[in-house]
Amino acid sequence: MKHIKSLRSKLAAFTLIELLVVISIIAVLAALALPAITGALLKGQITQTTSNLRQLYLACHSSYLDGQVAGTNVGFPQYYAARTDWSNALVPAYISSNAFGQLLTKGTNTATVYKTSEDAATNTVLFNMGLNITAGFPATATFAATPFGGKGGTFVTTQGSAVNLSGNTNLINAAFNGVGAIGDLLP
Repeated sequence: MKHIKSLRSKLAAFTLIELLVVISIIAVLAALALPAITGALLKGQITQTTSNLRQLYLACHSSYLDGQVAGTNVGFPQYYAARTDWSNALVPAYISSNAFGQLLTKGTNTATVYKTSEDAATNTVLFNMGLNITAGFPATATFAATPFGGKGGTFVTTQGSAVNLSGNTNLINAAFNGVGAIGDLLP
């Protein structure tokens, strides 16, 4: 009887080796999953920023259309000398001050705003975050160091197209197919 009890207790417990093997397997699986998780988080941040810049474009476009009815040119950055003049035209009639600030920033980084014509024959970049864009036709770009750590970026064009980019830097310029020269920066 004593022999059966000791045999049963040996069979029911894990050995230290078995426990270490299981822990090491879990650690390897976690290490394999971490890059995928961080990549998904980065793509989520870029997508959110793209959506924010697109919403800002829609506010500009609404203001522009209302201005056309009234016979004035307002709404898009090209009609203003400075960023504060542009923001004052949109806030509070089309967007709240708090929402305007949230749409235009990502952490401590502010989107680049270009003074480009919304009725231009070529589709040009209006808002940009996370990209260093070189003027020309087509425009070219590289990932900026901030706010996405040189791994992604987003832009919105004057025709309302919103594009988010991440991953392979060789594919960036393919996104600029049909996108023309950028305008002056809005100070």
